[in-house]
Amino acid sequence: MKYFHSGQYPIEFVLSGHINKNFSSHNHAQHYIISLCIKDSVAATMENKSLLLKENDFFTVPPFMPHAVSLTDTSVLVSLCMDKSFVEDYSSQKGTEILEMLLLSPKIQKRITKLQTELLLQAVPYVYELHDTHKEVNSPATMENDMFILCDRLMNHFSDSLPLDSLARDLYISKYYLIHKCKRNFGLTPHKFHLQNRIRKAQTLLFTNKSVTETSMDTGFYDQSHFDRAFKNIVGISPTEYLASSKTL
Repeated sequence: MKYFHSGQYPIEFVLSGHINKNFSSHNHAQHYIISLCIKDSVAATMENKSLLLKENDFFTVPPFMPHAVSLTDTSVLVSLCMDKSFVEDYSSQKGTEILEMLLLSPKIQKRITKLQTELLLQAVPYVYELHDTHKEVNSPATMENDMFILCDRLMNHFSDSLPLDSLARDLYISKYYLIHKCKRNFGLTPHKFHLQNRIRKAQTLLFTNKSVTETSMDTGFYDQSHFDRAFKNIVGISPTEYLASSKTL
């Protein structure tokens, strides 16, 4: 696994390869994703559909869309991750120009071909189409009030313990109905959605030179081994390996 971050734009480039790993159902609440298979094949599931990506096939994922990805030790997947703010702040044309500049950096060109670069850029307009299609669906203005409150807590309260009984009581619904509504809106249970967002925050903190111990504490993990296991399960590598594999473009 290799991670490349833009120092200027909210863009991340992820190279996942030579790892026998099943990334179970998850979503990216703040990002649009373009994933391109660049070697062998990759199995994916999205919207209850099974996909088999062969070399140079790609798929796009909007925020909150649950999906799963399975890699083998011979497959390689490259993912371009764009924060929602990037898609909102730049037009399709300008966004494509910025992404082209980043993809043509020597660090990236060492790892993908010119054809694969072109395929990633060709997929960018689809992201903008997804944004136009989904922006009302995932807008706080259209989210039910209880789900808006829940989303805010699960996405922004990283170090807090959020027991299911307490969440349900605060929202005046049963915990079983809470689980049902959370899975319907976000594709995940409250616990899994909260854990995923804590790990995403941990990735950000680690890249800002926070130590593994500090990051663990700041995201509510008071047991280092628990943090390491949760991080590796979601990211695919340990926090220490993530630090070693993260570079700036």
